[in-house]
Amino acid sequence: MELQEGDMSKALVALNPGVASIPTRKLKNVSRLRTEHQVYELPDDHPLLEGMQKREPDDPSPYLLAIWTPGETANSVHPPEQRCPFQDTGKLCNEKTCFSCNSIREANSQTVRGTLLIPCRTAMKGSFPLNGTYFQVNEMFADHDTSVNPIDVPRSTIWNLRRRTVYFGTSVTSIFRGLTTEEIQFCFWKGFVCVRGFERGTRAPRPLVARLHFPASKLAKTKGENNDGKG
Repeated sequence: MELQEGDMSKALVALNPGVASIPTRKLKNVSRLRTEHQVYELPDDHPLLEGMQKREPDDPSPYLLAIWTPGETANSVHPPEQRCPFQDTGKLCNEKTCFSCNSIREANSQTVRGTLLIPCRTAMKGSFPLNGTYFQVNEMFADHDTSVNPIDVPRSTIWNLRRRTVYFGTSVTSIFRGLTTEEIQFCFWKGFVCVRGFERGTRAPRPLVARLHFPASKLAKTKGENNDGKG
């Protein structure tokens, strides 16, 4: 299941004319074992990081920003609705899940919505728990606050930032299952993985929200319950 290229272009920050002809990867690509997000790399002095914990000096990973598609909610499993009955009236509806009307709102305000991803070493303040928990060097934690309530991001503050790839899943093992050796190498050398959310206030782990990754086991269970209900 993939969001269409034409739809994604409306969710992406507008490119300048010099790079407009360069093809871009889909903002979000959903498969059974992993969800691949194209994200923005935030430099340490970026205004979006004001109030966030300062990155550990020896942390090899930067803060990242994952962009929401217009019409997505924290619990979105499927792409948002494309067609709105209000389109022919010239008015905008108030449905949070409407792609068309929310795309227009974001275009008019020149903003997009985003979730912050925290590098694990910085989140753990340079230390690791003694209970045997193991983190990948390129592992990110999804900030739970902005996973549920995304921040509004001025497009002008991110249009020229470097794009990176983050693989979301239930575990690193499941994320890599079925990938080629080259794809796994790319993930370790150039990309990142994320398997959990992170509550900054309590420093406790949280499950990933559905829009970041929805486990295949839960999706199958949801379909089964829907089928039972129809019976």
